[in-house]
Amino acid sequence: MWEKSLKAEFERLLSQPDEQINLAEGALLVARLEYPELKIQPQLQRITELADEIRDRLSDNANAGEILTTLNKVLFLEKGFEGNSEHFYDPRNSFLNDVLDRKLGIPISLSILYIELGQQLGITLQGVSFPGHFLVKLEMDEGAIVLDPYFGGISLSEEEIEERLQEFYGDKLKHRHFSGLLATTPNRDIILRILRNLRNIYMQNQDWDKALGIADLMINQDTDRLDSIKARAYIYDALECSRPALQDYQEYLTISPEAEDIQIIRGRIMELAESCRHIC
Repeated sequence: MWEKSLKAEFERLLSQPDEQINLAEGALLVARLEYPELKIQPQLQRITELADEIRDRLSDNANAGEILTTLNKVLFLEKGFEGNSEHFYDPRNSFLNDVLDRKLGIPISLSILYIELGQQLGITLQGVSFPGHFLVKLEMDEGAIVLDPYFGGISLSEEEIEERLQEFYGDKLKHRHFSGLLATTPNRDIILRILRNLRNIYMQNQDWDKALGIADLMINQDTDRLDSIKARAYIYDALECSRPALQDYQEYLTISPEAEDIQIIRGRIMELAESCRHIC
């Protein structure tokens, strides 16, 4: 389990007004789950120095398009940052200090770096929790420019966005509202999405102790409490912690009495209740 001081830091960060939540700081706080001694300010300074290097290439009156072009050139072509398609589920892809060291990341971690650099260069970039793939957008008077930092900051046309939706949803696409899928994601939700990704990776790798630490951290923060409580119940169950698993499964049943997996959950509750009686 993580130190109480770190949990308090997350609670402090996520309790701030959303516009005051610094994404880079939040991502580095996530990295401290793996690297407890990590100093956040020196890492933030590395990003500032990268922004300064990009700024030196710009004219004093550079517009948003020129800033993005230079940002993409320096970050992806010259510095070599890229998506880690070969080892996508490596936990290091989610830790911003590792992303800065290794120049490899996943859509959300590269997007956070991209957003922070844009902010320091004078353009307001926003995160988009696009289905299956995090994106970035820049709101303009003429409409939004949608960018993909995982693929070198390319700008996506409406047709390309629709193609990605088709790949993700298949025949269900016609029931989706296109505009809502490009809504701005609150900073708080972006940090929680990083945590959720990590928790799921650790669960997939059966690294139950780390998964439990993150699940416990999220339990009172995540707006999707149903997902959080179910994940923690499963983790407790895998760790053979019968009583807390039973309590979480029971809460899951209370929150969602008509869930698709309710019969499986009820069966597991009965088994755990019997197990707890024997222990007692």
